[in-house]
Amino acid sequence: MSLTFIAANLIIVIAFTVRSWTGFGGALLCVPLLAQFYDLKFVVPVECTFEVILSVILVPTLFRDVIRSAFSPLLAGSLVGSVIGVYFLQSFASGILEVVLGVVIIIIALNLWRDSRRPPRRLPPSRTLGLVAGLTGGIIGGMFGTPGPIYVAYLSFHGLDKHAMRATLMVLFAIDYTWRLGLFAYEGLYTLKEFKFALSLVPALLVGIVVGNLLHRRVDDRSFRNVVNVLLLFAGVLCFF
Repeated sequence: MSLTFIAANLIIVIAFTVRSWTGFGGALLCVPLLAQFYDLKFVVPVECTFEVILSVILVPTLFRDVIRSAFSPLLAGSLVGSVIGVYFLQSFASGILEVVLGVVIIIIALNLWRDSRRPPRRLPPSRTLGLVAGLTGGIIGGMFGTPGPIYVAYLSFHGLDKHAMRATLMVLFAIDYTWRLGLFAYEGLYTLKEFKFALSLVPALLVGIVVGNLLHRRVDDRSFRNVVNVLLLFAGVLCFF
């Protein structure tokens, strides 16, 4: 077993502990770190496979907590945005786009951190803003596999508690990532090679799911939001390397 493969397993355990715990963060950590060892166009479809597997395991228990008024416009926008993003990954992805992504994520994280120091605001989800957030997240997801920051920013703005945010995100990801995996296959970015590599890392994925679920039950809303903010800042910085 090579050191690179051992590192990949450790990355998956950490990334999907966070993903299972918070409802997002798998791609935020997995893609930039795995890209230090493997090509980005290989990593993004592989990570997408993990998201689909995770969704199949966890989503059936989450439907009742989904906030449908926020979920529907995000999903509609993301399905269209993913088509655009996958096209960019296939044709135009570059280091400049990664830097832009990093700047956007850091700005979002700083705004959420500022808002977390104020009294909670619970505003009704805007369908138009949800469509824009979904479209933007879909484009970024198609290019880098990291739509989470945009979706989290939109849902956090509406003051959802950790259970509602986690459920809404994970059901959204279940559909979003399955759709995107089909697009990757259509564009020739997802082949038997990516599928076999993803399967070899499934044990690490399962460890992350178990640990993340245990953490989710034991962590309060304030700590949860602090983790979200730290993850966003960390993901933004990683985009510069």
